[in-house]
Amino acid sequence: MIIVSRKENMNNPFSNKSDKSSQAKAQSQTRGNTFDPDLNPNTFEDPEFKPDIEEGNPKHSTNSTTNSTKDLEEIAKLAHQNSELIGDLQRTRADFENFRKQVELQREQAKTIAKHATISKVLPLIDDMSRAIKAHPDLLAPVQKTLDKTLKALNLTPIDSNPGTVFNPEFHNAITMEEGDGDKEVIAEELIPGYLYEGEVLRAAMVRVKHQ
Repeated sequence: MIIVSRKENMNNPFSNKSDKSSQAKAQSQTRGNTFDPDLNPNTFEDPEFKPDIEEGNPKHSTNSTTNSTKDLEEIAKLAHQNSELIGDLQRTRADFENFRKQVELQREQAKTIAKHATISKVLPLIDDMSRAIKAHPDLLAPVQKTLDKTLKALNLTPIDSNPGTVFNPEFHNAITMEEGDGDKEVIAEELIPGYLYEGEVLRAAMVRVKHQ
């Protein structure tokens, strides 16, 4: 009887594996373990387990780093362009401001030159009136008042060139120079009166100068 049993077992090579598999399943069920040794461990999957493939993917990490680098380079490029545009705008504004001031200055200078030219044409008439008043001061006293009003209306101020006044080359033009005992240069006589227009010399006074 024993020999026959061994032969049966020898004739059925899968019987031992089947018995072992049954025993393993029974032990596994006894411990509460659901592991099935007949399943291929390579095909075993937990439905709740979702591995983060992207996290450990070196290719994905490299792409992210590359994209971040490109973004930073683009930001730096835009910042540089913005800085250049601001600089150009500031230079343009400064150039325009300088141009505006220059135009305004030239306009004022043109106005002043035009006024000087116009008033200078009136000076010969004023000179004739001044000489006539000096020749006949009592007779032409009313004319002197009219002349004073006219000079004030034209913003003209006579330059002080009375005898004894210290010679000033900014306001006086010496026609002759008389020698004297002293080193002080003073006006001996006014030949042609000079005038200031709005504080500037319109015409210097023609005078004789002497030392005293």
